[in-house]
Amino acid sequence: MPGALRERACVVNMRILLLLILFPLCILANDDVKDVVTQQRVKDLLDSMSLDQKIAQTFAGHGPRDRILPTIQSRGIGAAKLSPILGWGPHAPVDIVRARNELQRQALNSSGIPISFFEEGNHGAASGGTIFPMPVGQGCSWNVSLVRSIASAIAAEAAAIGIDTLFAPVVNMVVDPRFGRLEENFSENPILTKQLAVASVLGLQNRKTSADASNNRNRTVVAALGKHLAAYGDASGGLNGGASTASERLLFEIYLRPWKAMARAGLMGLMPAHNTVLHIPCHANAWLLNATVRESFGFQGLMISDCNDVSVLQDFRMASNISHAAAMALRAGVDWDLQCVQDPDKWAYNHLGEALADGLITEDDIDRAVKRVLTHKIKMGLFDERTFTDETIAEKVLDNEEHRKLALEAAEQSMVLLINRNETLPVDFSLVESIALIGPTASRAGCNCSEAVSSLMGSYAFGGAHTVTLDEAFDTWFPDISVQWARGASASGHSTRTGANQTEINEAVTLARQSDLTILILGDVQGGCGEWEDRDSLELQGGQLTLLEAVAPVAKKTVVILVHGRPQTFGENNHVLSQVDALFAAWRPGEEFGTAMVGLLNGTVNPSAKLSQSWPRTVGHVGSGSVPWLQEVKGKWISNNRGTMDEDGRRYDNYVSSASADASPLFYFGYGLSYSTFQYESFAILAPPDIGHADIMWEVKVDVSNLSNRDGEEVIQVFVKDPILPYVPFWKRLVGFTRCFVAAKSTQSCSVFVEKEDLACYDAIAREKMRVYTGIYQVSVGGSSNSDSLTKEIMVEGDDSLSFDGPLKGIDASSSLGLSQ
Repeated sequence: MPGALRERACVVNMRILLLLILFPLCILANDDVKDVVTQQRVKDLLDSMSLDQKIAQTFAGHGPRDRILPTIQSRGIGAAKLSPILGWGPHAPVDIVRARNELQRQALNSSGIPISFFEEGNHGAASGGTIFPMPVGQGCSWNVSLVRSIASAIAAEAAAIGIDTLFAPVVNMVVDPRFGRLEENFSENPILTKQLAVASVLGLQNRKTSADASNNRNRTVVAALGKHLAAYGDASGGLNGGASTASERLLFEIYLRPWKAMARAGLMGLMPAHNTVLHIPCHANAWLLNATVRESFGFQGLMISDCNDVSVLQDFRMASNISHAAAMALRAGVDWDLQCVQDPDKWAYNHLGEALADGLITEDDIDRAVKRVLTHKIKMGLFDERTFTDETIAEKVLDNEEHRKLALEAAEQSMVLLINRNETLPVDFSLVESIALIGPTASRAGCNCSEAVSSLMGSYAFGGAHTVTLDEAFDTWFPDISVQWARGASASGHSTRTGANQTEINEAVTLARQSDLTILILGDVQGGCGEWEDRDSLELQGGQLTLLEAVAPVAKKTVVILVHGRPQTFGENNHVLSQVDALFAAWRPGEEFGTAMVGLLNGTVNPSAKLSQSWPRTVGHVGSGSVPWLQEVKGKWISNNRGTMDEDGRRYDNYVSSASADASPLFYFGYGLSYSTFQYESFAILAPPDIGHADIMWEVKVDVSNLSNRDGEEVIQVFVKDPILPYVPFWKRLVGFTRCFVAAKSTQSCSVFVEKEDLACYDAIAREKMRVYTGIYQVSVGGSSNSDSLTKEIMVEGDDSLSFDGPLKGIDASSSLGLSQ
């Protein structure tokens, strides 16, 4: 250890010792005292650092080892992403840990300050680790406790290889299915997203409740770093980084609602989005990052840029040069600069010294960011017990039996049954002798390619995990049934009906005619959906639609399983679906897909998933009345008696230009079938019970009967129609939900707790706040957004605005940019 470093460590340790002497041990358990200790450690470290060392702590490296290592060896680095340093691809856990520890030694030798290692973590975090369903599938489970358990498992695996910070949860709320990153979000809906995102934060950070967020006594497993703030899913044209057109009202009612809840839950980090919000790039938007999220919402963590997005401020024509861009982002609140370019001279925060010399920032601005970085590292134990990682732990934790069981449960609850004509499912496989398994990604053994696995795993999945494809599961469950595979068509290519080879289609048709049951696995492959994979069509890619149209009419029984990242459409007027006996939306189901799907097909598992996204009939309906689902009332459609009308009075104005004139959704938000038949008997709106949660507004108690001979779980959804507001309300809003187990031939009472924050709307007078308005609310319960099984009205006395104390300022150029020049 260098002499200066030993001296620094000695001073820091002596001051900590003094604090320990001054406070009794019984008081040291107090979180406030721990914060005092942390603040003193940060001050001591900061006082001993040179300007160059401080600036180095604002770097977050993303690249190969030979690019990152020189910076680490010369002056240290704030953070680094482990997977690109190792090189993409499967790695043995022990090799990952050794590489991580060696980089840590290099950093300590050069600067005395450890590196924070981060990684993606929305459905897995380690090479050879468990791969769970992608967030859109998790969202379809509507299961808060399940999502929290998934996050806890991911955190344990990440920590086992030395990761302390995960880029999760992903809170994009994609409202346009053309956007390729839809698969990464839980839902387009703010209430469903909020509850699942908070569950993810608590699971990652080892906290029981939001009220437990500041409890430092429970060891934080990893820090949750949410992305992407804000309104990223509102991308114009469904294109990555497209401008958000959301008004201030929509920002607070939809896109910022989960972020406020996550801040209260103790979220430790966040990443601004590529796009603009209210015409200001997020990375330079001081109103968004500082005034709103830090000051008003109470967020106390650090912020990391997205790849190169600080320097991109030049391309927005917001900054005159790279040092100007760095100054804007730093003063707006960005602490770490994540750089994905090869040349360190092009790292934006490498130019903070120039910005300081030019008077664009002060050293206090740099210190403020570095304090948050150091505080983060101390809280994560990187100066203490987690400086190095034990090489022996990872192999015991990664993809262990408990996590595989959880992945199976998650897959079972994430796959949505959309069509089940004439009770085709469940299948009695004792009557089945032959199965035709058709599709370009339907069989790993058959196609001898990685597409079958990668389509199940989805983006940001790490190599080396075990996976179960459907043909492998059939071999295990039903070894006596003949299962034959035919490719049928290619799934590659962004155009519809390309890749339709007539010879392959003929082979698939022949196999389907000869088989008792035909299962087609269709959808999109990696390269057709994901980051920077946005499409102007929702049709099945390649030759898959031609394949489906050829096979469905001749098969004895046709079951279609979509393995996909976005809603799909099926040709003119989706007519071919009338020839499909059963349809599952499996999304990106993860490593246990095959086992879970066989259980669903044979009835061992009763489907319970519900759509977390509204599903349009055609790409031309995106932005119409059906997609997104949460939209304002359209008064003229009502006045002119236009279009299709739902049971709840919602209208969808029709188009005249195509056969798909009906603009109502193909499948509704919240929709999903079960093998059980549920009936809503009654419900009551009760005063909140004393459950230690002051924010509960109502307990909605619902009695649900299961009329079938099969046990099942129903997702009860509670909606409201607002009273007269000072602006046009939404048609109706989701305000709460729960999963309710109902035994066969029985009635079960289940409660949904509606929070005051979730009933609240945008305060048009105070601005930047929310409030519960006075008036008569229509409350409905049901199993889908278009099914108001039971409805009541209730008078509500409004209240003052709901917010943390924070700024109530309008937006002007200087306050929004964080810097005027």
